[in-house]
Amino acid sequence: MSVGNRIRALRRSLNMSQPELAKRAGVGQSTVSDLENDKKGTSAEKMDAISAVLGTTSKYLLTGNDEVITSSDLKIIQSAKNALSNDDVEIKYFEDIAFSCGSGSFAEAIEKEAKRITISRIPLRERNISKDNCIAIPAVGDSMFPTIKDKDIVYVDLGRSTIKDGKIFAVCHGGLFKFKRLYQLPLGGIRIVSDNIAEYPEERLTAQEIIDQQFEVIGWAWSWQSMENW
Repeated sequence: MSVGNRIRALRRSLNMSQPELAKRAGVGQSTVSDLENDKKGTSAEKMDAISAVLGTTSKYLLTGNDEVITSSDLKIIQSAKNALSNDDVEIKYFEDIAFSCGSGSFAEAIEKEAKRITISRIPLRERNISKDNCIAIPAVGDSMFPTIKDKDIVYVDLGRSTIKDGKIFAVCHGGLFKFKRLYQLPLGGIRIVSDNIAEYPEERLTAQEIIDQQFEVIGWAWSWQSMENW
């Protein structure tokens, strides 16, 4: 396993994005990207900062071997673990959202048991999102490609369902769960827009059609995490 693979594996195990790792370590995102892709090395100081955030040592990242850990290393590891513990929160993760979400079944589903994943509290705090209102859902299909791809993990704020033009929302439409950009129209109407407009034409609903077609805004999709496939 290469240096880049070790950094990527540890980062993903902490459910941390490249930008978040870079911010916590005080380095540029390009530094993290170059390291993970084994394009360039970096200074010992930056490697120490990255390893501390990942809860390990520079020696492990560089060699895969940390059998000999100094007392200084142990302090760095413990400090990083404490920082992660204080800054991490658990949210509900719905692995399979391919159920009908009409007639209140989505609201019922989020009250039931779900898997839980750990994410950083920092982006929630920066956006004033309550952890209790934040859920994670995998995207299905390519209607929002290239912004959101099939199987991307999308984070949704259930506390923000008021339409803000151009933002992406999780919605239920006629019993189907979707991610769409929404725009308000006069007299209570709505535009429903896919980023993959060539394959998924824009839809428009009047206020009455919103009721008739059981259209409901679930929450604001404030972030998404892309997964690589081999």
